[in-house]
Amino acid sequence: MIVLTRFNSERIAVNADLVARVETSPDTRVTMIDGSRYIVTESMADVIRLIEEYKARVLALARSVPDVADRAPLELVRRAPRDATDPDDDRPVGVTPLPAPRTK
Repeated sequence: MIVLTRFNSERIAVNADLVARVETSPDTRVTMIDGSRYIVTESMADVIRLIEEYKARVLALARSVPDVADRAPLELVRRAPRDATDPDDDRPVGVTPLPAPRTK
């Protein structure tokens, strides 16, 4: 996300990956891929710089994540015993699947 300033001084966070284009005429207008537009006080060069810095941070973070082989293995989550006197009751916790996404 990048933070931009609208003309009424409202600060907004915009998903930099969803910016379709940035124009000036004379105000800076940021158009998102869904067609929504924001007129902001930052210059075109500043918006582009913010997007570049955001993407550079994402790449740097991705490089710092340990390789899969270096990570600890996943473990089952166990529920608390039903009866405190039965410590061997460590059945796996049931998982409820997420609902299927709606289609248009």
